[in-house]
Amino acid sequence: MARALYDLCRKDGTVMVYSITGPEVAAAIGCKLQDVYNSACYGQLIQHTYYAEVIDRPLSRRKDITLLTEYDRVRKVFLRKYGSASEKRDVTR
Repeated sequence: MARALYDLCRKDGTVMVYSITGPEVAAAIGCKLQDVYNSACYGQLIQHTYYAEVIDRPLSRRKDITLLTEYDRVRKVFLRKYGSASEKRDVTR
């Protein structure tokens, strides 16, 4: 199962740890996992010092269909315009 990734930050904005999962954030600062989720969703401070910021989350076909459709459209435009890499390789060296 894909998990969301977080940056662990101090309240002054400095990032302590980049790209870690929720349980890793909880283990790093010794708090409950629910505190990490509350911080990421509602902006609450953890232990009056830290906050978690969501930097990457898994996509859902149902919830993110417009984003995925736009990505697919742009991908096809690039392939039509520039061609795929396998077509441009010179195989007759």
